[in-house]
Amino acid sequence: MNKMLAGLLGPLLLCACASPATETPLPWAPQVVRGQLANGLEYRLVRDASQVGRLDLRLTVRAGSVDEDDDQVGVAHMLEHLTFRSRAGQAVDLRAQMTELGWVQGRNFNAVTSYDRTQYLLSPMAGSTQTPLALEKLAQLVFAGDYNALDLERERPIVIEEWRGGLGVAQRMNDQRAATQRVGSRYPQHRTIGNEAAIRTASLSALQRFQQRWYVPNNMILSVVGDFDPQQLAQQIAQAFGGPAAQELPTRDHRELPLDDTLKIFRLQDPQTGSNQVSLLFRLHEPDSRGSTAEASRERLIDRITLSALLAQLRLQPLQPGVRSLTVQKTLIGEQSSVLGVAAGVDGAHHDEALKQVLTELERLRQHGLTAQDLQREQAKLRQLADGMLAKDESRTFEQWVTSLNDAAVQNRPVVAPHQIAQRTLRALDSIDLAAVNARLNRWLDSPDQVLQLTAPGNSVVRLPSVKEVQQLRTTIAQTSLVAPVTAAPVAPPSITFTPASAGQPGSVVGKRVFAAELVEHWNLANGDRLVWLRRNAEDGKWRLQAESAAGFNRSDVPAWRLQMAAQLGSVSGGEGLEAWRKQHKATLSLEHSATRLQLSGTSPASNGALATLLQSYRQSQVGAVIDDELFSEARDDLLSRVSTRPDAIAAARREVRYGADSWQAPDQAALEQLQPGTLTGDWQQLVKAPVTYYLMADIEPAQLDALVREQLANIPRGTAHPTLPALQQPGQRLRDIAVALEPRVVLEASSFSEHPWTPEAAARVAALRDLANQQLKQRLRGEASGVYRLRFDSELNPDTQRIESQLSFTCDPRRADELWALAQQTLAQLGHSVDAKWVASARNELRRQEKARLTDPATQWRRLLLSERQWQDPRYLSRQARLPDGLRIELIKPLASQVFPASNQVLLRVLPKAHAQ
Repeated sequence: MNKMLAGLLGPLLLCACASPATETPLPWAPQVVRGQLANGLEYRLVRDASQVGRLDLRLTVRAGSVDEDDDQVGVAHMLEHLTFRSRAGQAVDLRAQMTELGWVQGRNFNAVTSYDRTQYLLSPMAGSTQTPLALEKLAQLVFAGDYNALDLERERPIVIEEWRGGLGVAQRMNDQRAATQRVGSRYPQHRTIGNEAAIRTASLSALQRFQQRWYVPNNMILSVVGDFDPQQLAQQIAQAFGGPAAQELPTRDHRELPLDDTLKIFRLQDPQTGSNQVSLLFRLHEPDSRGSTAEASRERLIDRITLSALLAQLRLQPLQPGVRSLTVQKTLIGEQSSVLGVAAGVDGAHHDEALKQVLTELERLRQHGLTAQDLQREQAKLRQLADGMLAKDESRTFEQWVTSLNDAAVQNRPVVAPHQIAQRTLRALDSIDLAAVNARLNRWLDSPDQVLQLTAPGNSVVRLPSVKEVQQLRTTIAQTSLVAPVTAAPVAPPSITFTPASAGQPGSVVGKRVFAAELVEHWNLANGDRLVWLRRNAEDGKWRLQAESAAGFNRSDVPAWRLQMAAQLGSVSGGEGLEAWRKQHKATLSLEHSATRLQLSGTSPASNGALATLLQSYRQSQVGAVIDDELFSEARDDLLSRVSTRPDAIAAARREVRYGADSWQAPDQAALEQLQPGTLTGDWQQLVKAPVTYYLMADIEPAQLDALVREQLANIPRGTAHPTLPALQQPGQRLRDIAVALEPRVVLEASSFSEHPWTPEAAARVAALRDLANQQLKQRLRGEASGVYRLRFDSELNPDTQRIESQLSFTCDPRRADELWALAQQTLAQLGHSVDAKWVASARNELRRQEKARLTDPATQWRRLLLSERQWQDPRYLSRQARLPDGLRIELIKPLASQVFPASNQVLLRVLPKAHAQ
């Protein structure tokens, strides 16, 4: 499903729009080579050689769970699993065949099912040199169909575990929302995963019937991006996919919402949800806004303008007591169905008041309509976006082409050149007047098919109104002459103009050291701070600054929550009007505060003036900064509102089992009520006294940088940093069970560590072992034991702790928890047995491939500079990184395998079902 939201944080995406006078579809971008085989299979190809030899194939089967018959619940997704059990005439199944090629599931091949499609994804290890083989395997996946009843029984437990892993409060609430939003349709009964009973009883014949009906070439689209010759690839596609014959496809009316033109009222509730909301949904059919014609595109543009203006209006209206927020979103379903949802956030049990405000605001808009000002504002936003598209070149990265072709296949639309979209959008905007926008709004709000959802938190009691009561309230409001909606006032210039305080007498740079090979310089400042300067530009040609100190929050003398609060507020304080000034000059700073480190970061355009402003912005937070009273009150009130929330028992148990005790101190009501802004100001001023290392990534002239550093940084007064402690897992074995889950599953979270000095080469070896461990765990626990679906194993050599730190988590049937945990332990203990010359060579080749991009990637080079400086106080990592793949040697990796998850330090948390759920 596609979801269209108005007024989100990001800009609205432009639809492809044109004058209403033409019905001509927009042309495809010229880079896309399209074709269709005689049997109806479509293909779209884009040659992109920017990543030499890379190949990405995606086959979309336009069939998903909503296309199932009543006796086929869950089979669309189960079939996706069973296709990998097909053998295509070979002795072993396709998954084993692809694994034998060195392809890794999840990295080189995968599949996914949704309501309306199933997709198969291939990115072969050897790239385009394996094109014929990749096409052959892809075709065999969808056409072979020679799995059998034994294969189904082997795969059934895995699908059960996938279902089990998706259980939880989020899924339960999503099911309720879908069931009420799409009431009367096939969707609620045909969740993509199905249900436990359907999975356990699905028959082989049901899967085969689904495949025979929908897995036909004229119901498929193949999208390919990579380093290939399009003409040659088209011939290879015909050879791999041309054999199967086209078949007549059934109608798909079941994908649409059946409208009954009545109001339906539902309660949405779960013991573990905190959601509190009233939502009024308008369901309707809008065929005119679908399709690829210019007129359909113009209709979608009217939709977008109307939706964004509606949201803006709702957000401007004064909220009534008990109402926390007003918002709107629009969901597209099938080929012509849509749902407009207007929602009010509720405080406490004020659902009646929230419903009244929703109905009142919608009636207000009916009576007065959207305004010319609304239309002009939305048109201006879209013009600005279109102009921005025209100002950029039309090139796309490899990943962007993959996304563009994939979206086109999923949404049944062409891939259009950005400039053409922008040009037609600009022309179309002038054809949309206020009458068209208000007509669209009224059509939505006049839809007689409506759903009212009342969502309540926990077990709170909420009375559902009757249909008659809602209609009477609506009639009463409609008979009232309502005042016009509040409109946005013209933006006035800020009453306070911020001027950065004078930096005073410049400081001095007392020493410089040049590392020519790495393009790095070290500058020592007179106040004890250091500058590490990498003389190259960051991403998008910008300059990047990070100020880092040892002022962490894990101290013995001040509660961690108070230091975190001081840092969050102190970093945005520094004088009245400062934040507006920072936004105006694009000199905002981001904060990262950990147990042992405090970081303030920002970027600037590549100019001396912009960098000077960024340094001024940083300085304001360091010298004499006083925490703003208003910011303090807002933050304290927010904490007070959450202080009575039930503590997270699972998080507390996790800390206890890992660290030996739960030492986290959450703020209580008394501490918050007694807290004063002056206390936090003192905490912040103490934090900023810690000496700082500045990391700068900028191709700037040394003399200009020298002047800026002396003026803005070298004279900031510093002192000493208070000692902090890292959060370290304690040695030994520990087990903790906590029975709080409502679902019939166990969640296992395990961790372990071993001491090991950090080097880039050792970190790369640990990363390779992490990937191997994931493969082995999935093979043993999923492939052989059929006991889990998703599991996560993560391991890294942490440079801050000089430890290999590893975590394993998975969900499973409570009856198999002990068995599967023992199997996981055994698999990790025997990890070294899988470290052979073939695997090491494969891992080395994969790392070489990845390093080709990393060596020129500014973000990677930035991270490696920081790692090197923290470890050795010099940039040597940058000059030795080209040799990283050579460090993957069997004699170094094999002994390291035993240190990845040592039994002596394994701790385990098990989240068990409550007694009634077992």
